Amino acid sequence: MPRFVVQFAPTIPRAPRTRASIQPRFASAGAGSASGVGHREDIDWLRAIAVLSVVAFHFEAPAIFGGFVGVDIFFVISGYLITGIIAAEIAAGRFSFVQFYERRVRRLLPALYTMVAFAALPASQDMLGSERAEFFRSAAAVVTFTSNVFFWQQSGYFDHAAVEKPLLHAWSLAVEEQFYLVLPIVVWAVLLIARGRRLALTFTLALLAAGSFALGLLLMREGASASAFFLSPPRAWEFLLGSLVAISGLPAPRPGLARRGARALSLLLMAVPILALRPGPGFPGVDALAPCLGAALFLWSGAGVANVPRSPLSPLGVAAFFGRISYSLYLWHWPLFAFARFAKPGLALDGWERVALFALTVAVATLSWRFIEQPFRHRKLAATPRATFGLAALASLLLLAGSGVGLLRAGAVSDADRAAQRLDAYNAYDMKPVYRYGTCFTTPDGRVPEDCLRPEPGKPNLLLWGDSFAAHYYHGLKAELDPDTVNIMQASQPTCMPTFSAETQGVAACRALAAQMRDYFAAHRPDLVVMSADWLEDARSPRFAGMVRDLRSTLSRLSDAGIPVVLLGPSVQFRARLPSMLARATLRGMAPDPVAFVRSDIFALDAAMQAALPSGEGFSYVSILSAVCESGRCPLTVGDVPLSFDHAHLTAAGSQLVMARIVPQLLPMTTELSSRQQADDRTHQAGGEGAGDD
Repeated sequence: MPRFVVQFAPTIPRAPRTRASIQPRFASAGAGSASGVGHREDIDWLRAIAVLSVVAFHFEAPAIFGGFVGVDIFFVISGYLITGIIAAEIAAGRFSFVQFYERRVRRLLPALYTMVAFAALPASQDMLGSERAEFFRSAAAVVTFTSNVFFWQQSGYFDHAAVEKPLLHAWSLAVEEQFYLVLPIVVWAVLLIARGRRLALTFTLALLAAGSFALGLLLMREGASASAFFLSPPRAWEFLLGSLVAISGLPAPRPGLARRGARALSLLLMAVPILALRPGPGFPGVDALAPCLGAALFLWSGAGVANVPRSPLSPLGVAAFFGRISYSLYLWHWPLFAFARFAKPGLALDGWERVALFALTVAVATLSWRFIEQPFRHRKLAATPRATFGLAALASLLLLAGSGVGLLRAGAVSDADRAAQRLDAYNAYDMKPVYRYGTCFTTPDGRVPEDCLRPEPGKPNLLLWGDSFAAHYYHGLKAELDPDTVNIMQASQPTCMPTFSAETQGVAACRALAAQMRDYFAAHRPDLVVMSADWLEDARSPRFAGMVRDLRSTLSRLSDAGIPVVLLGPSVQFRARLPSMLARATLRGMAPDPVAFVRSDIFALDAAMQAALPSGEGFSYVSILSAVCESGRCPLTVGDVPLSFDHAHLTAAGSQLVMARIVPQLLPMTTELSSRQQADDRTHQAGGEGAGDD
């Protein structure tokens, strides 16, 4: 291939001192890569940490709440290896853009395209018409390296519909591919202009990394967390962090205590977010620093360490195996999980089913690595650049054509498909007017306006306090309680448990709401406080005891102030989004089964909360499940309207149905409130003190 090197491999002008100064470091940076230095087994261990974290998170393994940061670890590894390869080859005078992109094509496309082609088969059978159309559009985005932009335009990675997008995980590959398009040009140009000086490249990449990180923070501050998550510019700093480790020239820690300490710290930096970080709009941003720094420290601390012969069945041998198949494992795990869920009436897998699916995924990934990845990487298939690019172009055209055919077929729908789509449309339900979004629920600073908390003289004043699981009862309360006789007030914020110790929740909006409520109860005494929240989330192990302690403290303070409280127990919660489950049951001609649809753990939590909370005058625990679910079978619809528009949040019809069962239990209290309000009014008229003066 001499002609490719001559035409496409510009080299750095020869400056012996400069090249000698940068070449050894670049060569070591490329360890485990194609730069000619031996394979680093510790990078396979790091890949194993990354991929198993992601798979465990997606497969809903217990205690792996932040496994999604495995993608960030992958980004750091990619930046480290690719930059080391490019810089070492430039230093050796043998860098070729054609050869670089040929290696990327061999590495990424064969297994990726195979996965997309196989995923299209069940997509044509197990998905709704609208989902099929989206699948084939996303397949086209995979081929054009724009998956991240495609999914960014639709919704968030952590949102309700994520599990219904079998190719969603390809967004990270698109970010990686876009990085590969730009990085070689940047490195080559900087080294050419700077005549091979390493410091110039280090400074340039550090400046780009700082700008990328700052851009991500800015986007998140402006409320554009999806842009910070999906788009390449605010993600580039993670790759560049690995790049800086590859070219920095920093000496690796000395063998012994220093190296072991660096390794231990790197593992800690990765383990804490993997185990404790929660998905949500606060990521990536600052939350991505720890896993990325941990990965960078791991790579740096392992430079120059010799591989050690070890048994394939030893812990590190097993880790190395998962590292080797990590790319195929990442590719196959998500579509297999998504389609396995589609096969279940409740759209949720049991524990043993997830274990079996993981074993199947490892088997498929091993076959993909052995019979697809390896033959292409080692040139047993498509041995020349011309053959590689030609085959890639042909495969791309075939996938694009197949996506077009799939889109056309998705337009033809049956009666069952139309009925399923009517139910599925509730996934886009507009809850804002029902929940009073933007006024008494979800405000920018966490505090609700005074109008939401204004008592009305001459009426019992009922205050609904909590998170979205309080807000979803407002419509039903208003429908079942006559607004002319009862004033319903509302103070609610997403994720905010109705306690005065919201500091434990770590959310600024919750702290603001808790402070507002402390001040409010110091100046006002509502006739009844109705508390509700997502108790299942708030009580997630090991937080149940802390939740009960916070509730008891708050209830005690309200009781001391003479304010009666009703706490509504766990809401009906489903194993997946109810409209999707109903839609798929309709599509398959199956009768929906409440037992298969409803989460069983809500009943145990209901009993545990009722036993743990105090009973007595001034406090009542009302079980939603006992009132709504007859013999443990909960309603799924109200007429033809789903009870919930997601896994638990009620539609307007659902709110009215639930409150129709609950309000009769509140009526004796509201009668007492009315009598008390009349007594208070007489006291006011006689010149006495009112409740608001206590």
